[in-house]
Amino acid sequence: MIEAFRPPGLNEASSSAEGVADTLSTFRAIGMLCSDTDGVITVSDTVAATGDTLSPKAFRRALQRHALDLDRDGDPWQTGPGESLTGGGRDLLRAMSWFLAQDALGRPMSWTSGAQALQHAQFPDPDNETWAITNDTRWGPSARWGQALGLAAPSLVQARSGLVPLPAVAINDVLDELPAGQMPIREFLGQLTAKLPVLHGGLVRASLVAYLPGGDPDPGIAQDCADSSVGQALRILQDRGRLVLDTLPDANGIRLSRFDSQRQTHVTLVRGGKR
Repeated sequence: MIEAFRPPGLNEASSSAEGVADTLSTFRAIGMLCSDTDGVITVSDTVAATGDTLSPKAFRRALQRHALDLDRDGDPWQTGPGESLTGGGRDLLRAMSWFLAQDALGRPMSWTSGAQALQHAQFPDPDNETWAITNDTRWGPSARWGQALGLAAPSLVQARSGLVPLPAVAINDVLDELPAGQMPIREFLGQLTAKLPVLHGGLVRASLVAYLPGGDPDPGIAQDCADSSVGQALRILQDRGRLVLDTLPDANGIRLSRFDSQRQTHVTLVRGGKR
């Protein structure tokens, strides 16, 4: 299988297969692939059940469901004695819940520019083994999987390297699973977190915040606004014609950014638009 994804001649370096092997190992850990007693690897029943060739979007949505499966992994911030910290998608759940709690309007993040220093400041123990992303070795896979899942995006500013906590792609992926038409924005946000539990309001984010002495680190939350990563993502999706944000009189709403003066009260999902 490794040779199928890394054909001879593509890269002959001795370490060239490591990325593919690590990806296949992760696919097995989160249930995308399974193997029998003879070591034969097959696509798991839950993935194969679609019966059709998966589009890139459908594949990514299947990946999200398997990687963020709390029924399998439970709360990754509340592992009990004897439970693996890295079983299933727990490593990724912890990493993404913390990453998405950072300021989406701040500087793009890398291990040496933001991630290490922010965790040292936010977590109660300076011992990095208690952090969401323990070292630069773990940062690499977290960054790759964050982008693969649509939860992270590279900086749009060419002069700045690093990633931004911007889940626009992942949120776009789940919109077609939500009811069409208009709904109150808080109801909409609740439905998003049920699909993507690492977002603000989801179980994984709530458990992280309970663990951090300073509470939720996102500046938007501190100023009674939407989480900055979600707020920015909704702005992008509105620009793409995937949803419409409205302010209706006498309705409860929320500011999408700490720099906004107007509260948004309702969201209307639009079928079509730029995906």
